[in-house]
Amino acid sequence: MREEHPLDDEVLALPVRVERARQRISYQSDPALTDALSEDELRAERELAEKIRTYERDQRWKQIKAASTHADRLRETTAELERAEMADLMLARKAIAAQRRESNPRARLASLYQHRTWSLRALAGVVIAGMLWSAVNVQHNIAPGGPSDPLFWASFGLEAMISVCLVIIMIGTTRVSEWGVMGNRTQVFIAEGFLLTLTIALNTYPHLSAGNWYDAAVHAVAPVMIGVALLIHNAASARYSTAIARASAEIPAEDDEDSISAAPSFRDN
Repeated sequence: MREEHPLDDEVLALPVRVERARQRISYQSDPALTDALSEDELRAERELAEKIRTYERDQRWKQIKAASTHADRLRETTAELERAEMADLMLARKAIAAQRRESNPRARLASLYQHRTWSLRALAGVVIAGMLWSAVNVQHNIAPGGPSDPLFWASFGLEAMISVCLVIIMIGTTRVSEWGVMGNRTQVFIAEGFLLTLTIALNTYPHLSAGNWYDAAVHAVAPVMIGVALLIHNAASARYSTAIARASAEIPAEDDEDSISAAPSFRDN
């Protein structure tokens, strides 16, 4: 029997090795060997995919918030513009109405009459305040003893007589001047001057006799203001009367008739 040598065994094994090598060559270039992910890589890719999706969700939410904020600002800006336009429109309408009133003779006449009424009322208030102040001063000067002195109450009547005469002259001059009656102006001036001098003297004589010029000047303020208010009242009344007459002359007669006919009529039920 022939004895086998180890070298022969290796030679006999070569075909098998060659076949295996050929099979290895056919598979070792397959991309699956390198492209296949390990378990660690699969877990890392999963975590990365979750982070990417979280980031995308955050970005979508930020876009929605930005769009909502932009819409709110746009709505607020539009509302502000509308309010500004409405304010401009109202201001323009007021300006147009004011211009129409300035150019409308009837509106100018009404405004003039309203100014006259309030001006004369304010001057009347100044006169009344001066009368009250003067009455108290005269009462203290004539009867400083108190309510037990009969002159304490009579002194109020003395100042009232002077002030009432001044007010009657003031109102009467205003009324008659509206009709163009300006007669006896000298007598009116003399009467006004005498009454004002008398009320100033009653308010200041104790201080003048004592040589206290400061107190005399202070107590003379009220009657002097009465005289100034009377002068302003007479001048303002005359000026307003002239202006009202001129404004009334600018209104055509047919406009007055149209205004009267346009007024609502009232009938007894």
